[in-house]
Amino acid sequence: MKLFRRKPPPPRSVLFVCTANVTRSPVAELMFREMAESTGEVWKIASAGIRGARGLPVNQVISFIMSRRGRPIRRHRSQPVNRKLLSQYQWIVVMQEAHRNAILELDGNVDERVFVLRELSCREPLDNADMPDPTGKDVDDYQELFDILDEEMPQLFKVIRDKAYELAMTYNDHE
Repeated sequence: MKLFRRKPPPPRSVLFVCTANVTRSPVAELMFREMAESTGEVWKIASAGIRGARGLPVNQVISFIMSRRGRPIRRHRSQPVNRKLLSQYQWIVVMQEAHRNAILELDGNVDERVFVLRELSCREPLDNADMPDPTGKDVDDYQELFDILDEEMPQLFKVIRDKAYELAMTYNDHE
């Protein structure tokens, strides 16, 4: 009997995960996508929610802020995290430690592929790497989220891009 090995996800694939997939992860997905497109590289990029329902648009405040920034995010529809989705992405980037824990309960096999965003994007270790969730809060809380993402997403893109390159090289060495 021949055993089938599951093909690893592509090195240039990233899934952003938050709670409902209507606030933090869709913005991170859009920002990462724009950075990838600016390089001309082909990436597989998506977002999902630990407790996400299927088909919801982004949070209205997020939609408004993104439109004001000239980056409308109208096409996004939420999706829940599941094992099949996790198996398709090399880099699973969560917004907080609780998301990582929920993913590992769902599928412990992805342990080495799950990262809290700020663990990868910050140059200095943080006492608490959780990304603040502005949902249901004041507009200043939403601005804090955007300030953090504006500062840290370029570094996150660089780190993941470099790691994806290294991973692709190891795949090529084994073929």
